[in-house]
Amino acid sequence: MRTNEYKKIRLLVCFIHAHVGGAMTSLINFLNALDDDKYDVDVMFYENDPNDRYGIKDTVNILPQGKIHESRSIKNLLRKAASPKYVAARIQDFYYKRRGNKLKAVQIMSKQGYIYSRSLDREYDAAIAYEYGWCMNYVLNRVKAKRKILWNHLDMEKTGMDYRVDKRAIDAMDALVFVSADCMEKHIRLHPEHSGKCCFIPNLLTSDYVKNKGRGDAELPFDNADKYIKFVTVARVRFEQKAQDRAVRVFSRLKRDGLLDRVKWLIIGSGRDMEKLENMIKDDELGEYIYPIGQKLNPMPYVKQCDICFMPSHYEGKPMAVTEGFIMGLVPVVTAYTSAREQIRDGVDGLVFENNEDALYEGLKSFLKNPEILDKLRANVLKTDYGNEKEIAVFDKLIEKLL
Repeated sequence: MRTNEYKKIRLLVCFIHAHVGGAMTSLINFLNALDDDKYDVDVMFYENDPNDRYGIKDTVNILPQGKIHESRSIKNLLRKAASPKYVAARIQDFYYKRRGNKLKAVQIMSKQGYIYSRSLDREYDAAIAYEYGWCMNYVLNRVKAKRKILWNHLDMEKTGMDYRVDKRAIDAMDALVFVSADCMEKHIRLHPEHSGKCCFIPNLLTSDYVKNKGRGDAELPFDNADKYIKFVTVARVRFEQKAQDRAVRVFSRLKRDGLLDRVKWLIIGSGRDMEKLENMIKDDELGEYIYPIGQKLNPMPYVKQCDICFMPSHYEGKPMAVTEGFIMGLVPVVTAYTSAREQIRDGVDGLVFENNEDALYEGLKSFLKNPEILDKLRANVLKTDYGNEKEIAVFDKLIEKLL
């Protein structure tokens, strides 16, 4: 590999927008793990605050954001109205949103979005689309690079996305990186033509990064007494993926069983289903057990005071919130998303329940009747190091292979 100061590998990393979430945490840790002697790194967000580095090290150059138009400007609207492809995409967008498939609508519109984004003059050795959508289409169509890489954080088939919409773009990539080995193996089974260009690189996360974020103070909205078992969920409030609604229904059943007296559940995050969530909690009279507090720029000071990282999701790739919880000493209690048993040793350092409402209810019911298991699970969590920054070596090998 080229390590001479004047022959560093020119690397571009594209990301949709700066936000509080697992993919953003993954991005920051990935960028910070890159060797400054090997890589000359630019990162471009579709949208970001130019005055905020988000914890990204100073040696990474944050480019001006990709979005250059004002969404509601007359010039922008007229330009798009004059494009038959854009108008056709808008019609499809409207159709799929009405049918409840918002992710497919996003896929379709992202194939147009790159057209109205900033151009880059520089040519790169490698360009990374760190997510699907705009990132992938921008890297494929607007970036000059010898090799192009797509980072996959999701189990695409379970999200409601339509693989056919993005097939051409995925086929054109030189490498497909998966943060979950299970997700990669599933992709290869479904698309064996990609087997030679798939690579597993887990989300990178350093223990120091997470623990430093947890050094602040935060006041919980309930009595922080040892008698309570404190659940915490850090996620977007989006029922079709994160399934907070079915978890509320389960908690309602557990309340009728008389099993919630020692339970508090803190929900950190915001999203389009927040009002529905609050109404469900009110209607089921669960306000003394479930506390949605909205999005927090740094949730770790809240997380560190809890006992259980609770993730009742319908689907996930390999969620960073679980690894962050591990590092903070929490025990994960989750439904069986694709990589759950890859990420968690069921019955050893966490609990994995089958991915349906009845299984979640029965699993939590059994746990709350036998809460002493928490001490055993926590002991195993505390003696394990879940940081994995050394995995950046896998990326170095991938770049060597590609270049």
